[in-house]
Amino acid sequence: MNPVEIHSVTKRFGSLVAVDNVSLNIGKGEILGLLGANGAGKTTLIRMLCSLIKPDGGDISVGGRIGYMCQSYSLIPELTVHENIDFYGALYGLDKQVVAERERQISSFLKLDPYLNRQAKHLPSGWRQALSFSIAIIHTPEILILDEPTSGLDSLSRRRLWRMITAYAQSGTSILVSTHYLDEAYYCGRVAIMNAGKLIALGAPNDCKEYLC
Repeated sequence: MNPVEIHSVTKRFGSLVAVDNVSLNIGKGEILGLLGANGAGKTTLIRMLCSLIKPDGGDISVGGRIGYMCQSYSLIPELTVHENIDFYGALYGLDKQVVAERERQISSFLKLDPYLNRQAKHLPSGWRQALSFSIAIIHTPEILILDEPTSGLDSLSRRRLWRMITAYAQSGTSILVSTHYLDEAYYCGRVAIMNAGKLIALGAPNDCKEYLC
């Protein structure tokens, strides 16, 4: 069984069908790209995966801890990088020694060492996203969900963040990444393309080229 299994899931808000009979899965160590325009249903599907809302129909099976990086910054701007990591580590219930070790590992992996004592609000946008990514993985999740993680970043910061995502997938973590940048589809093993709540294509990026133009 795959770490994530979604079977015939539907979600309605009044007369609006936000997600319409969607089925897909995410394999171990796979990066699945979730593409579509604003309003396509991507964020609603992600919120159901994170158990923030319940589907009206269908089944969702998630086999493991989830790490979640939301679309907007979830950082505490007045806290430093170090303090943000400590705070979120405590929220996850991690022991202080475990948090310290994870901070050392993550700082080395993401090259955050020069910024540890800088307030989050004074970080460049690309490094704020790197910090948000580090918080999402601090509890070593088996499944990582990233909602528009590169939105608003310049091309260099986007490439840097994708290197982080790809490297983390190689550890065996299953990753779902939503994006509206069509070129980012080619960083993914497979892509799921949504339109008006429906899944209109699912497969390798090259097999879905007609939807990526």
